[in-house]
Amino acid sequence: MLTVHRLRSFGLFGIVGLLLLLAGCGSSDQHVIITGPGFVGIDDRPTVAITAPELQVEYTSPGFVGTVTAQILSDQPLDGDIELDPVSGTVVITQGPSTLFFGIDSAISSRPEFRAFINFPLDGSSGGDVVPLDAIIVSATLIVAIDFVDFASRVPVVLDLIMYSLPSELTTVDFDSVSLEFQFFDLFASDAGNDVPVDVTLLMQEAQLLGLEDFQVRVSLGP
Repeated sequence: MLTVHRLRSFGLFGIVGLLLLLAGCGSSDQHVIITGPGFVGIDDRPTVAITAPELQVEYTSPGFVGTVTAQILSDQPLDGDIELDPVSGTVVITQGPSTLFFGIDSAISSRPEFRAFINFPLDGSSGGDVVPLDAIIVSATLIVAIDFVDFASRVPVVLDLIMYSLPSELTTVDFDSVSLEFQFFDLFASDAGNDVPVDVTLLMQEAQLLGLEDFQVRVSLGP
């Protein structure tokens, strides 16, 4: 499959989609039908800590009394999304964008599918708190700021715990690589413009059991 890189601009997506829709209104044999299970944008600006994806982990540790709370912002240069065009078979990998896309973009006739990837170092290498390898996970919450939710009032989401195929970059293999653990949740049109907390205790416990140095998740459309 061909791998290319694209120019990022949500405004460009909106303009293209509007032009295609208007073109369809003026012709009986050429139109775009806006359908699909949803297309979502997640804010991922590294200089805006208030909207960057965040992992909050509460844990206990041998030798300490009580619980400790770790707060870790995503390592934005390692975040990204992968776009698969089902018609051409083209795969587009974008790493380190300010907005992560996942879902099906129904404004484009081929309806490409996007999957988003978020990386949280657990060893403090990105300047965040450390989750020791001997920590016992009590709870974990993933907080994401939702930029937009398009083409659906409810978007089913599957969240996979994965390991990137390469430590420092995404590849085409990551689009559907093996899931180490997964869970489901829903997003709604009303979530646009808001922070959404997701309980990821099960995934974090599995990451700790496996001794992973990074908590890496893939966000994609669910069933």
